[in-house]
Amino acid sequence: MRVLLEAHRLARTQNLGGIDSYWRQLIPRLLKEKGADYTLLTAFLNPRHLATLESYRRHGTSMRHWWMTPEWLNALNRCGLSMDGFMGEQDILHLPEARRVGRTQARVVVTAHDLMFLHRPQFLKAEWVEQLHQATHELAQRATFWICVSDFTRDELVRHYGVPRGRTRTIYHGVDASFRAASQNEGAIQTTRSKLKVSDAPYFLFVGSVEPKKNLPTLLEAYGAACHSAHPPEANLVIAGRAGWGVQEIDGIVARFPKMRDRLRFLGFVDQSDLAPLLAGARAMVLPSRYEGFGMPVLESMAAGTPVLTTTCASLPEIAGGAAKLFDPDDSDALRELLLKTDGDKKLRDELRDRGFKRAQPYTWELCAEQTLAAYGECLQLDR
Repeated sequence: MRVLLEAHRLARTQNLGGIDSYWRQLIPRLLKEKGADYTLLTAFLNPRHLATLESYRRHGTSMRHWWMTPEWLNALNRCGLSMDGFMGEQDILHLPEARRVGRTQARVVVTAHDLMFLHRPQFLKAEWVEQLHQATHELAQRATFWICVSDFTRDELVRHYGVPRGRTRTIYHGVDASFRAASQNEGAIQTTRSKLKVSDAPYFLFVGSVEPKKNLPTLLEAYGAACHSAHPPEANLVIAGRAGWGVQEIDGIVARFPKMRDRLRFLGFVDQSDLAPLLAGARAMVLPSRYEGFGMPVLESMAAGTPVLTTTCASLPEIAGGAAKLFDPDDSDALRELLLKTDGDKKLRDELRDRGFKRAQPYTWELCAEQTLAAYGECLQLDR
């Protein structure tokens, strides 16, 4: 079985997001799986990017590189050019996300992360919405198989794009072992706090890009009100994530709650090596998202032994699996009370920590890779 993996995301060095993280975690494990010959397809102009791919070569994978930008290659795809000249002879082409692709004799496998562009287009830039809709509509007719990151996403894909359920499979993400190890490493937690200048006080933690779908304003409203209550929380609030877009209202919210100002810390982008101990040291991780196709911080927090507070939206209850406290993303009052309750109730925190740690145990990237290889086998058994 010859499998081509689109690899331009493996060579990126900045503005990394959730799909980048998924692909970078999955591919090294997948290359170790027996039963397929893998080729990476890359396109970039900067020779320095080649160095970032050396670790993949050591797993014995082949490389097909073209000296052009990914945008040029995508433009050729959109013109209907056959991809086989770029790809070589392959049985399967696996795309890490829905994107338009040129003609090919290979069977196309696509990972579907979410359909936010369909249900919450206001949370994305307008040009992205149109591109994602067109690509998903086209691939619904062309792709042989879809890997979905949650049952929620799988159901959405079947319902809204008519993809036959027999051509889909849910494969959950894994959790890197560093998150489990961090829960037992107090030294690493203290070192990370010192490095990131996080005070010695307890802290709630938000993890994610500062963008509309993450619903950070509701968290700030709730925490600000809690700080102004008769019995304010002991824990501060730490925000870990790069600034995205639509963040203008945050300054206004902070100005309305002056007692919150000195208890709020914006870290910006946090390196992956620091994220695990930062999570492990938190009193609780709060993810107030209005939409997630998976919600990686939920599982990572649970693996790190950190209580999770998240919403009733989209895939989040599925991923939390009864091991988190859920709240309505539009109810800042309910979140305020939940923050105060979690802050002051150690028994509740211990219960959430134990339930979450058990919930996260089965989720590994090795299992994700094993199931992905099995999905390729399913794909080859289907009619085109």
